[in-house]
Amino acid sequence: MGATRGRMRVGGFARLMVVGVMLCGGAIFSSQAWADDFIAVGDQPTVLVGDVAYLDADRFFSRYGLSSKGGAKADAWTFSSAWTTIELNADSRECRFNEQRVFLGSGVIKREQGLWIDRVDAEKLFAPLLKAATYAASVRPVRKIVIDAGHGGKDGGTRHAERKLNEKTFTLDVAERLGAILDQQGYEVVFTRTRDEYIGLKERAMFARAAQPDVFVSLHFNAAGRAAVKGVETYVLTPRHQRSTSSAASDASDHNVESGNATDPWNVLLGYEIHRALGKQLGAPDRGLKRARFAVLRLAECPAVLVEAGYLSNDQEAQKIATPAYRSEIAQAVATGIVAYANTVLSVLPRP
Repeated sequence: MGATRGRMRVGGFARLMVVGVMLCGGAIFSSQAWADDFIAVGDQPTVLVGDVAYLDADRFFSRYGLSSKGGAKADAWTFSSAWTTIELNADSRECRFNEQRVFLGSGVIKREQGLWIDRVDAEKLFAPLLKAATYAASVRPVRKIVIDAGHGGKDGGTRHAERKLNEKTFTLDVAERLGAILDQQGYEVVFTRTRDEYIGLKERAMFARAAQPDVFVSLHFNAAGRAAVKGVETYVLTPRHQRSTSSAASDASDHNVESGNATDPWNVLLGYEIHRALGKQLGAPDRGLKRARFAVLRLAECPAVLVEAGYLSNDQEAQKIATPAYRSEIAQAVATGIVAYANTVLSVLPRP
């Protein structure tokens, strides 16, 4: 299928000014500093805790037809409908969305009325998963996909020394398998590399920009200091005003505007679909849909994800990754996630 060239339309978000004030600890805070593309949250009242604006989770989720189970004194709440179940816990940055492990930007807090969530999580995480049509003005059909095989050349990536397994070899192999699947399904596929060569992170991102794709996916394998760690995790760009999953504290750079943030809602939907497909296909431990400011995600101009498809530092998982059959399963899972995302995009766009 031929792809139409053109920049992603990123100007569809309305900038809403929240009317009123936010109360916290007896202090009054103006909400003007936080007025930033909150088209799903709108003017729902917020409470400022530190530098995070929180809103009532029960009130927010009720907008999407989800009813709550918990109670004012409960630490764990479940919000559910016929199609969706969300599990939240006080003082936790993790949640379960339809049984998938998803990391929040800020920990959930408990107040007298129940649980409250970060307004950015409400807008940039939950709203896209609950009602993607809210953001239809900022997306286009998926026709062209850039596949980035991580590492290469002098950058071997992580490795399993005893088995002489190198990440760069497996990422290229999975990229080729994924490309073949997507090509058969009618998508135009572009690779950042097709052989064992070194390409810098910025160069990869600039190459992807020039290709003007509708989706960017970067393929990797992981390593950890503890050999017992295994499983799959999927990364999307951290939204502005939030800290990344691995960050213990906020940093001034958290408030920078990155080009990849223009597609925050679609980043998370793409990441969720790919992560869910990986879990179903591989049966590997779910290490979660996470947030990071990796260069290829920061510099992207289309919905983008980075997949960590397993741990080469875990001997059991490394043995699987070393087999062509398992790498084919990884490729099939990523393709399944991309197609699910593409179908969602088509479902929210006006019919031609």
